[in-house]
Order: sequence, then structure tokens, then C-alpha cells
Amino acid sequence: MKWLKRIVLVLVFLVVLAFSAFVIWAQFDYGPTEEATSYLGEEMDGDYIYGEGDEEVGFIFYQGAKVEPAAYSYIGNQLAGKGHFVVIPQLPFNIALLNSEAGLEIIEQYPEVSTWYLIGHSLGGSAASTIAESNPKIEGIIFLASYPIDTINVPSLTVYGEIDGVLPVEDIEARRENLRDDAVFHEIKGGNHANFGMYGEQKGDNPSELTPKEQLDETISIIQEFVGR
Repeated sequence: MKWLKRIVLVLVFLVVLAFSAFVIWAQFDYGPTEEATSYLGEEMDGDYIYGEGDEEVGFIFYQGAKVEPAAYSYIGNQLAGKGHFVVIPQLPFNIALLNSEAGLEIIEQYPEVSTWYLIGHSLGGSAASTIAESNPKIEGIIFLASYPIDTINVPSLTVYGEIDGVLPVEDIEARRENLRDDAVFHEIKGGNHANFGMYGEQKGDNPSELTPKEQLDETISIIQEFVGR
């Protein structure tokens, strides 16, 4: 039985090695720029909260992979300034797919908010799509340079950059069939991938003449039109 013991030891070693490699990889994140830190909301257990929790409309923002939630402080701050409630949760290793159901817990935590929208950047949008039909209070989902993992049947808005180098426009177009016929699409001319947050340049992305604030201001305006509030 020595051979069996050796196989088990090798498997255990490989699992530990893979996990260690993942942990090391997960340490290299995109942090918020100095501008982003000037818009930070109230921090509660790692989550960023904007508003009082009794607003009519709430947004739950799922970060892009390996991007710290603080990098999305500007969009949280601006939506709150328009009378909405916003939560940007801290997710495991800054990878939304590792706890995509975090949004459902937030909805239960703030029962006075009657209508919720999910927002997700890049992989965060795909993660958010997995719960889009899990609670009747979820009115719709907003994809920022993103698309759903599978077919969803809720109202949706997709905002993407014309020169995105991380998620090509062709990939977004190819996933239209997973959305309802009334899905809304908006292209930001000159927009790229990283400018949906404030965390600097992203590997593989194309440089944009727009500032993150300019791209986000256009995004926020489209979101306001989409929710109709």
C-alpha cells in the first residue's frame, strides 16, 4: 500500500502548492488612486456604504477581478448624491465569483430599500448575473464592460468602452442572446476597461484620452436614465 500512500501525499502536496500559488497571485491587486480615496464612503466590515439605508433605490456594486472596492468609490459617491443607497462589498480575494451571493445578504440587511439594482464591472458583472433573478426586489442589472454568465430574464443595461483592450466589444456583442430583447446597450466613445473604476492602468487595456471621471460621469448619466429615477 506504499504506492497508495505516495499518491495521496503527492495529491496533498499539489493541492497545497496550487492553493499557495493562488494566495500569492491574489495579493497583487489594483488599488484605488488618490482621487478615488477622496470619495470613500462609510466603511463597515470592509464594505463601503453610501447613504442611510432607507432610500427607495439601492445599488450593489460587484468589483472587477483583483480590484479593491475602494477603487469604485466615485460611482458610489455620485449615485448616493442623486438620492440612492449604494453598497460596495468586500469580496474574498477581490474576486466577486467567490461570493456572488453577497448581494442577497445585503438586500436582507437593508429591508427599507424597496428596489435594488446590481452593478458589476468586468468579472463582477458576470458574478452579479448569477443572482439577478434570486430576489423580487432586484429590478435589474447593469453591466460595465461585462456580460452575464448565462441567460437572464431581468431588465439590463450594458455600458462598454469603444477601445476596451481587456474585454473586446465583439465578446459583449456575442452575448446579446443571453439578455432580454429590451436590453439596453451604450458605447462610450474612446472609453476603455479600467476607466470604469479609479485604479490606474490595467494590464492588457488600451490607453484612453478620457479620464476615469469623464467615463464614469457618462456612465452614471446612462444609469440614471435606465433606472428612471
